[in-house]
Amino acid sequence: MDEVSISADADLLDQVWLNLLHNSIKFTPDGGSIKVELCERADKAEFTIADTGIGIAPEDQVHIFERFYKADKSRTRSKEGSGLGLSIVKKIIELHTGSIDVHSKLGQGTTFIVCLPVK
Repeated sequence: MDEVSISADADLLDQVWLNLLHNSIKFTPDGGSIKVELCERADKAEFTIADTGIGIAPEDQVHIFERFYKADKSRTRSKEGSGLGLSIVKKIIELHTGSIDVHSKLGQGTTFIVCLPVK
């Protein structure tokens, strides 16, 4: 990973990283993998987390950052959540003048890319 310096609220960004990692772990079956990368691109720090999990349907991807939205309607009790995690993540990133994107295919996994301005 590149060494990157940003000016940010560490506690808020901890929430971002924990939420994204938790989701990747929760929706990646045994034997799957999760890859985390950090690099500096121009004036941005780019954090990528990619998993080989269940993926997100295209029609759900446009809604996943909305409050209370749950893409997986068939969640078991062990996969329950409030539907607030990704909306909070997006708000924190926007407060830091950054951006978040998602790329996903059902059955093939999901990649989240967070870009934040460097110092």
